[in-house]
Amino acid sequence: MNYRREIDGLRALAVLPVILFHAGFRTFSGGFVGVDVFFVISGYLITSVILMEKQAGTFTLVGFYERRARRILPALFVVMLACLPFALLWMLPDYLENFGQSLVATTFFGNNVLLWLTSGYFTLENDFKPLVHTWSLGIEEQYYVLFPIFIILFWRFGKRWLVSSIGFAAILSFVLAEWGLPNNPDATFYLLPARGWELLLGAMSAFLLSGKSVFVEKLRSQDVGQWLGVLGLSMISYSVFAFDKSTPFPGVYALIPTIGTALIILFATEHTLVGKLLGVKVVVFIGLLSYSAYLWHQPLFAFARLRSLAEPNALTFLGLGLLSLLLAYPTWRYVEKPFRDRAAIERRAIGLLSVLVGLLVSSVGFVIYANSGFVQLRAELNTDMQSAGRRLNAVYNERPFTFKDSLFNDPQKRNVLIWGSSFARDFINSGLENSYFSSSEISYSDYEASSCLQSAADIPDPLRSLISVADYLILSSSYIDIDCWKADFDIFKKLGARKIVVIGTKNFGWNMNAVMLLNQHERYGYRAQVLRDVVMENERLARALPSEYFVNLLVLISDGDGRVPVFTEDNKFISQDREHLTKDGAKFIGKKLFEHPLLSPLK
Repeated sequence: MNYRREIDGLRALAVLPVILFHAGFRTFSGGFVGVDVFFVISGYLITSVILMEKQAGTFTLVGFYERRARRILPALFVVMLACLPFALLWMLPDYLENFGQSLVATTFFGNNVLLWLTSGYFTLENDFKPLVHTWSLGIEEQYYVLFPIFIILFWRFGKRWLVSSIGFAAILSFVLAEWGLPNNPDATFYLLPARGWELLLGAMSAFLLSGKSVFVEKLRSQDVGQWLGVLGLSMISYSVFAFDKSTPFPGVYALIPTIGTALIILFATEHTLVGKLLGVKVVVFIGLLSYSAYLWHQPLFAFARLRSLAEPNALTFLGLGLLSLLLAYPTWRYVEKPFRDRAAIERRAIGLLSVLVGLLVSSVGFVIYANSGFVQLRAELNTDMQSAGRRLNAVYNERPFTFKDSLFNDPQKRNVLIWGSSFARDFINSGLENSYFSSSEISYSDYEASSCLQSAADIPDPLRSLISVADYLILSSSYIDIDCWKADFDIFKKLGARKIVVIGTKNFGWNMNAVMLLNQHERYGYRAQVLRDVVMENERLARALPSEYFVNLLVLISDGDGRVPVFTEDNKFISQDREHLTKDGAKFIGKKLFEHPLLSPLK
């Protein structure tokens, strides 16, 4: 197929915002849409090649999969192998175990499925996962397996029917994405069925150009085509700067960058303004490096985060972003290009190397996973490492507490109604571990403390009736919408709430992995700087709530400069995930927490 410089330039427009977004630059808060731009480009290029070969009668599945293997696997395996020694040296068992899973899943084109299956409140933060970004490769590779087979099966029915079928499939996929956002957001984000429409949009663009659509050709020949390319560039740019993590994706909002990409593919030729901008040598060169740069940037960012006691600053991330481009050049020059050259490396060699290296990488990953991240080799760091592990910590926090409305009929017991989610369970555990109250004295509701109530009718029974007889209504959550709660307090009071206490949010630093890699003397004496967002949230609550309502937990445990302990007095982990309490942490925090005048009567 004819080479289009502007498509490589478009790749640069996709990869740079992704890198800057993952680096945490707020200006590029929507930089994640670069992945969606890649999806459309991939759909276009793959379909263009298939159509060209089908029309020439030279298309074969083996040849197609060979090209995909040459394009994707060599650079991917190089980056995965490069990550391995740093993971073994720097990762604690929880992180290393997940990395082992990622090695296996990425090798078999399924890291997107792994991320979906392991999504949850207590999962490791994606920012600390070196291979998290390969979820997008999983989607593309799964698409590459299915799409050419679809073309082969239905080519005989004619191009018009084929295009209609692809369009129908794209509409179904888009509808599924819209439905899935509120119903199953993790599956919608990570899995092919809700993402396929983006690649199919690129495929439709390929059909339009290969068939020399009269409509498209007419627009291309007129000034309107020029402006449609400008519109496409504007749509992508708007998405990069206006979207953020709260933007629902990949539903209606994803139409903006993806349609923008399709407009550039269809109308930005070498003779148009946008085509010339994207065809500038340096932009094209970055586009040529885009795949390798995409592969390198996340491992660099993740390992920098894992090794830092505080969040790396913007200059550090900028330097790492540049380093990803520097590493991308030799990877492109000495790995990508040679392996894509059929004259240099024959089909049998690429197949054998892919199988052998794939088996090696996946076997190492399985061994890491099967040995729980070699937790037995880390025992010297902390004798309680296993009991403080993230998985066991989650189990401890999520122990079921029965909703005991019958307890409130006993006038001899204190009626304590605790309202919230995992942070509320932390509060319960803090009291139980110190024997300040027993599980027979409390009633717990897993009703989000950030919920906005319009009226008392919004509170489900029997919770509503218990508020009037509760001696204490304890509200605890990772985030409390104070604008909601100002109105909600009036509702609680009208229902007869006697004593309302809001427990402030908490945090124990940036990164437990880096803390545990300190030497023993430094580790146990280390006091972490609370994340700025958490400090600001508590300060906002303190300003908004009268002192008789609010308990700032971090003030109770911090020293003069706002730092908080990471270990108890007997050197036990307070929190494995920076937020939720271990069993030892609950006992330690409870002693401090229940000294507060608002809570001391509960002792």
